[in-house]
Amino acid sequence: MRCRSTSVHQISIASEPHRTFFLKLEWAKDLGSGFVILLSDGVSAWSGEVSEEDVSREAQEIEMELERYVGDLHLALTGEGPAAEGEYSFHLTPERPGRPLLQLSYEKVQNDISFRLGVVDLQAVPEPTEVIRELISHGLEQSACLQAKNQHLLEENQKLRREQEHITKKMERYVQGKETLERDLYGRFVLVLNEKKAKLRALQKRVKELEESIEKNRLRKKADSEEHKTMETAADKSPEVESDYGGSTEDEQEAEPRQSDPKPLTQEMPESNPMDDSLNDITDVAPCRKRRHRHLQQLETQAKRAELDQRQRSRSSRRKLKL
Repeated sequence: MRCRSTSVHQISIASEPHRTFFLKLEWAKDLGSGFVILLSDGVSAWSGEVSEEDVSREAQEIEMELERYVGDLHLALTGEGPAAEGEYSFHLTPERPGRPLLQLSYEKVQNDISFRLGVVDLQAVPEPTEVIRELISHGLEQSACLQAKNQHLLEENQKLRREQEHITKKMERYVQGKETLERDLYGRFVLVLNEKKAKLRALQKRVKELEESIEKNRLRKKADSEEHKTMETAADKSPEVESDYGGSTEDEQEAEPRQSDPKPLTQEMPESNPMDDSLNDITDVAPCRKRRHRHLQQLETQAKRAELDQRQRSRSSRRKLKL
């Protein structure tokens, strides 16, 4: 037995605005293969059938593809689908004398333009109560089905809500852990950064001290070089002084031969007088005075040398203390 689909929905008839009609639609595969229509106002009932050939003929008459035409029929007769596809209207032609059939036409209204999708002849049902019972049964079945679906959706919704709460709590824990980790890492980063800054400051200070030390050493070496040059100049001048003071004078050279040979004088002058003694004393004393003067000059030069050496040693000791 072929499974048939059923659809029931309420429609409005433009020619009967004060009456409420219910349209029941039954089809096997799709509306393109034909369908059966039952129309009832709650008191009377009418039925009609549209064959597959009728559907194809209607599609050809309005020059529309069959697939698209079947889609519009489904939207118009079942009321399912988006309303943006357009509005649909129904018209019912009353019975005429000699013609006991009603005609139900359905049209599509789009952009203020309407065109007829199709028409079906309806014949009165001998027992409308049976049709009404079927409509009520179908409504109850649809209601039970919708309630079951609603219950299933409620259970799914509760399950999803519980999962959402669980995930939300887990996310809150993750966020708290993330914030704690960020604070910890930030604190460590600050410590490391401060240590690096302190090291940089120490290195800068050390570099500055080294630069100052290098500058002081350069100035000290320059001063020592100048002092050394001065000492060398003084040392160069000292031998000249020593030579000046250490050498024999011409008078000494002349007096020494005379002093070395005093006997001939006594021999030439056998008689002594005061004048001769005084001259001899002068002759004998003068070289001794010159030698004493030379000896004093040598002592003074030696004292100057000792003083220069003492100064140089004191400067060397101070330099070592500074280093």
